[in-house]
Amino acid sequence: MKEQGWEPYGEVIPRVKEVRVGGKRAEVIDCQDTSQAGMADRRTHQLIPGTIKANSTANIKAELEQSADGRWRLVGLSIREAACTPPSS
Repeated sequence: MKEQGWEPYGEVIPRVKEVRVGGKRAEVIDCQDTSQAGMADRRTHQLIPGTIKANSTANIKAELEQSADGRWRLVGLSIREAACTPPSS
């Protein structure tokens, strides 16, 4: 995207569906609402038509690990292929 002269535009809204914690490891499943996010031209910061898709989501899995200092740190992040439905707010 950067080579195309594009940058992120808008806002992605987290919609956490599930959190699993086991010892010093955790997994967060998030069905992000991406319907207000797209891409913009890096020079003009104008939205690139067709890059925002209504009612779109991203099925994200984040893996975290608790460090010796007690803080949780991201150790893995993936976009899952399966479709997702955000939990109701």
